[in-house]
Amino acid sequence: MLGTIFVMNRVPVRLSDDVEKVIREAKALAKDSKPDARHLLLALIRQFPQAFTAILPEELIRDLEQQVQAEIETDDRNYALPLELVVIRALELAHETSQNSIEIDHLVNALLDLREQRSQGQEPSQQPNFSPLKFGIDLTHLARSGELPTVVGRDNEIDTLIEVLSRPINPYAVLVGLEGVGRRAVVQGVAERIVAGKVPPHLANRPVILLSQIIDHPDFYLALVQEASERQAILYLEPFETFLLTAPAPQLEAIRVNFLSALVSQRVPVIGAVSSINQFRQQIGRAPDLLKRFQPIMVHPLTAKETLIVLQQLAALFQKQFNLVFENETLELIVQVADEHIQHSPFPDKAIQLMDHVAGRARTQGKVLVEPSLVWEVASAVTGLPIGQGEQTMATRLRELEPFLKSRVIGQDDAIETLVRVFSLKIRRLDLRPERPNGVFLFVGPTGVGKTETARALAEFFFGSSERMLRLDMNQFYERHTVARLLGAEFGYVGFERGSPLLDFVAENPFSVVLLDEIEKAHEDVHKFFLQVFDDGAVTDAQGRRVSFADTIIIMTSNLQPEKTMGFLHERDVLGTWRQAFAQYFSPEFINRVDAICVFQPLQKEHIKAIIEQRFLPRIQAIFHQRKMELQVDDSAIEWLAQMGYNQRYGARELERTIERELLLLLAPYVPLMIETIGKAKQTVHVFLADGRLAVEVKTS
Repeated sequence: MLGTIFVMNRVPVRLSDDVEKVIREAKALAKDSKPDARHLLLALIRQFPQAFTAILPEELIRDLEQQVQAEIETDDRNYALPLELVVIRALELAHETSQNSIEIDHLVNALLDLREQRSQGQEPSQQPNFSPLKFGIDLTHLARSGELPTVVGRDNEIDTLIEVLSRPINPYAVLVGLEGVGRRAVVQGVAERIVAGKVPPHLANRPVILLSQIIDHPDFYLALVQEASERQAILYLEPFETFLLTAPAPQLEAIRVNFLSALVSQRVPVIGAVSSINQFRQQIGRAPDLLKRFQPIMVHPLTAKETLIVLQQLAALFQKQFNLVFENETLELIVQVADEHIQHSPFPDKAIQLMDHVAGRARTQGKVLVEPSLVWEVASAVTGLPIGQGEQTMATRLRELEPFLKSRVIGQDDAIETLVRVFSLKIRRLDLRPERPNGVFLFVGPTGVGKTETARALAEFFFGSSERMLRLDMNQFYERHTVARLLGAEFGYVGFERGSPLLDFVAENPFSVVLLDEIEKAHEDVHKFFLQVFDDGAVTDAQGRRVSFADTIIIMTSNLQPEKTMGFLHERDVLGTWRQAFAQYFSPEFINRVDAICVFQPLQKEHIKAIIEQRFLPRIQAIFHQRKMELQVDDSAIEWLAQMGYNQRYGARELERTIERELLLLLAPYVPLMIETIGKAKQTVHVFLADGRLAVEVKTS
């Protein structure tokens, strides 16, 4: 129920954040049992007592809390009304006051109303006094009033759907296509034809009702079946996929199956929607006799040409309603940019979303005519990619990538050049399979040589922040069962509310870097999971959600030592040696899906010195500069730090600890507080080597 959006009389109504918070608390109070009105009322009193003060004296509020607590402890179920009934009543109250969200006061009044009815011996909502179909959107009404856009490019799907709805025994269809592909448009097309009189007589004048949310309660389902049958309605259950998947308890799953069975027994035409045919087939096992009645209808993405027609219709609407002018050149550019640079979403949705972003930017800037340059500007902000002025900007940015990475990661020129060469091909969509990730790279080499830093720098350079990088430690996925942590738990199982850290991150940040650290430590089944990601560019989680990796860069790291694994010993690790070592850990199919293996070499002493001079020292000097102090470090001191911080096994990781221990602790007594520097003369701090140790000399200018 959390995150739910209901629809009543074509007006969307959602649960407010406060109401969702209270429902979560009610579930916590119920512990392992199903929450009901008692738990909800107790949560409200404790979290929002001010909501009761306007209708009850303070002492009565305390008495009510004690009474409800006692009812729960003694399991007195006289007032254990189903939570769904409370929400239905609150929804009615919100609708009566023309509000588009259910607030705390609606919940309080609904609870008290229902509790009062029960105290008077009445059974609340045994037969709902509302029309369930009013919770939906009447698409035929919208089509008749001209509020629906003309459906483009869906004639075949609409014809097939009308044919299925005309079947006398099984008028049940399920539209199969990715979210955003236009499944709702197919149903809207049926509504348009009904209004235009272009359907067989048995479908004429029948209402097509879109139910974007349904309430899990037997009374609601019973009333919905009765009203749909009486009005000869065609029902479009848009959340059909989650409806099948998300029953958190066997009893609720049984209620939902009984609801579908009742619709079938009454011959109410039903349309569902799922994202993949395989996912739907997996659910057939839950109710095979029922779900096999549903005819799958594939809904493929629109072509670029068809998407352009959709945008032209939207442009006419935007001009009429918002006084925004989109010329055809701008619309064509939107389609082109969406096609080339947004792979995780299908047409027409990705173009519509980009156009919406552009319209928002234009209105903010007070523009009437939307220029093509605004499309590039918005696309760059939406994707995080450097496409501010198209291919020219991308090419310029790619030329800057190599020197940027080399300035951040010292001594790994060969690995960086390999990365940039292959990445430049992938990011420009010049490869043969653009639906695959934006690059699958394997960074190999000893620890502490810059593999993670390179991935972090790539995220900062292309996506604007190191927060656009997710690091997963593959040491935590060494057992077979840990694959479930990548897919998330199914609804109803422990931990399903936590989701999958990987898939949640990519779904929210499609333009990002995913770092799989020490991939060789993961279980073979985990490798198989990522093989699917590398090959298909997408994966479906345990809850039926499809997550695309098409705009994601995937980087794996490995600390394998070929000389130990294979018995080879080279002055420089070479690619062939690594490939032979990997053959003992990964299948040939897995290795073949890697776009490039970037070999990071062990750091030499001159690299350690360069890291001190180019990375650490400038940061420390900047801190001292803020305190009116100039920090000077002799070459001899830098050489000594490099010698002390050099570790062939741990690379540069020991260096940071050495600088903190040997340099920063030495300087700390000489660093004043910021307030102490006000009005003080500038000082020079000189660090040098004396008797084999670092020494400090401070001079005032």
